[in-house]
Amino acid sequence: MAEQLLLLIVALVVIALSADRFVMGAAKTAELLHVSPLVVGVVVIGFGTGLPELLTATLASIHHNASLGIGSVLGSTVVNSTLVLGTLGAISAPRISSSVLKREGLSQLFAVTSFGLVIVFAHDQLFYTLLLILLVLFIGSTLIGARKEPDNGELELEAKTVEAGYNWGIRKSLAVTVIGLLLVLASAELLVSSAGKVAVHLGISKAVIGVTLVALGTSLPEWVTAIAAARRGHSDLVVGNIFGANLFNSTAVAGVAGLISPGQLNIPHLAYESGFMVAASTVAILFLSSSRRLSKVEGWMLVIAYILWIGFAVH
Repeated sequence: MAEQLLLLIVALVVIALSADRFVMGAAKTAELLHVSPLVVGVVVIGFGTGLPELLTATLASIHHNASLGIGSVLGSTVVNSTLVLGTLGAISAPRISSSVLKREGLSQLFAVTSFGLVIVFAHDQLFYTLLLILLVLFIGSTLIGARKEPDNGELELEAKTVEAGYNWGIRKSLAVTVIGLLLVLASAELLVSSAGKVAVHLGISKAVIGVTLVALGTSLPEWVTAIAAARRGHSDLVVGNIFGANLFNSTAVAGVAGLISPGQLNIPHLAYESGFMVAASTVAILFLSSSRRLSKVEGWMLVIAYILWIGFAVH
């Protein structure tokens, strides 16, 4: 038991650090290959931080542990909408532009709601395919919408935020990207196997382990990226990254996992948890929409909501 718990902790640490290196390497490689900062900001950074959830849920489905993988995605979305966003609000009270709320905010809320419905009602591959189609539509609309903005300075800042201090050549950037990806894959494999064994030993549902411990670990890249951007005053990028991660988790991760193991996402005992996930995302949007700013009081309310969520999940 002690050995498996130690391996679980190691896997959580490695997956967070290696995912951060992967995003850094991918962003720098894109810059050196003259890829648009728009693509770097929206796709590489926004969705790249969702890589741990994708690999964890995919490997869990392959090993017939869908409840653990999907539970981690559900829990990660809750972590992003409460703990991560709430911490940022409590510290810096970020102000958000209306375009981020209308585009990324509403898109991720629709995606999260669709994911919640799939958890309870999914029975065949059609549902999972529709989630992947939603992902493609969201990426396309986000890129098109951002190109229509009169000023893409925020995306330029996002690229510079990630690239600052990393004077790497193309070879080093590619090496960091590949090594980061391989470490994420290996640590995700270790995370799934050790978390499953710990759950069995403690007599706890794998879904509970997924929505709590695994979810917190796989959300660390979003937290690290968000805090790094917040320190530089890029509040839109902080919230945009959270929304992008939630959208990616709710479409790509669930869609891929479902196609690998059709029917495994039909997990009725996660119905209440999925309801909390949708509610948390909705409340976060309402807080941000009220004054285009997340006050410190609202930030603390979200953090408290996360604490209550943990108590409810392990009860």
